[in-house]
Amino acid sequence: MRYLMMVLGVVVMLSAGVNYWQYQQQLKTTKSLAKAEKSASDRLQVITTLQSNAKQQAERLKSLTLTQTHIQQRLASREQLLRNLKNENKNYKRWADTQLPAITQRLQQRPLIIGADAYQQHLSNNDPLQPDAQQPPK
Repeated sequence: MRYLMMVLGVVVMLSAGVNYWQYQQQLKTTKSLAKAEKSASDRLQVITTLQSNAKQQAERLKSLTLTQTHIQQRLASREQLLRNLKNENKNYKRWADTQLPAITQRLQQRPLIIGADAYQQHLSNNDPLQPDAQQPPK
């Protein structure tokens, strides 16, 4: 009988050990599952935010494209009006066809400026604009 009690005690101890090990495994699994659910929830929130941002950007792009189209149409209309006026009015045509004075042409020249140093160099150029009577030789 004593032997049976000892075996029964060992079985109870083993059973308790197995139960404890199963409990620990279940606890690890529950924590891992909670962590995975949180990660999935965070990813879903990021995806939703990115989709919302993409939709807003698409709407803004559509609006900007529409605005650009309107501006291009207005520009084309104005350019056509100027061409029509130039062709209709001989005085205006003659004035538009005259060449600008050299000093005015120089104002329209824009060198390629890349960076602050190039801009500073352009500003400190030793070839300033002169009144028409004092033009430097070409």
